[in-house]
Amino acid sequence: MFEFDLFELTRATVTTLVGLTAVLASLGVILCSSPIYCALYLIGHMICLALLFLLYNAEFIAAVQIIVYAGAVMILFLFIIALLGGKKEIQEPSTERSLAIAFVATMLGELFLSATVGPTRPIEGTFDVQTVAEVGGSAKAIGLELFSRHVVAFELASVLLLVAAVGIICLSKFSYVPVRRRMK
Repeated sequence: MFEFDLFELTRATVTTLVGLTAVLASLGVILCSSPIYCALYLIGHMICLALLFLLYNAEFIAAVQIIVYAGAVMILFLFIIALLGGKKEIQEPSTERSLAIAFVATMLGELFLSATVGPTRPIEGTFDVQTVAEVGGSAKAIGLELFSRHVVAFELASVLLLVAAVGIICLSKFSYVPVRRRMK
């Protein structure tokens, strides 16, 4: 008669909770007046996206989301905000703000409408995991390619990010005093 799978019910619940958390974090990015809190909300949103990728069995994309975006890029954003001085913004009502809120509300409405469409149809044809691995779509194939042929470029990119982080820290430690010109 009527049977349900507890795993699928739990997975749907977790997906809904993580999705709602991602939407709330993105609203926090838009509506928060402090730049540091905006960046932290954005990190939370990126972590929620990585969790959604994990729920849909895309482990490599989830790892890249955490390492590259939530890890490297957002930490550099936080360093830049710390360097420039994250001052709280005074939010005044404006037409641009009203348009942004209307746009976000419209996008949320479209998201809810698309959620009511129902399940999608599976892809027609054959799908073999071995052919995907031969083409290079698995995490193992990408890792082998990255750490065998492209290890120098990978290490140079990591050194570049490290130098940028150290440079931002050094620049934020010392105050900048402009040199005054002499008047004759």
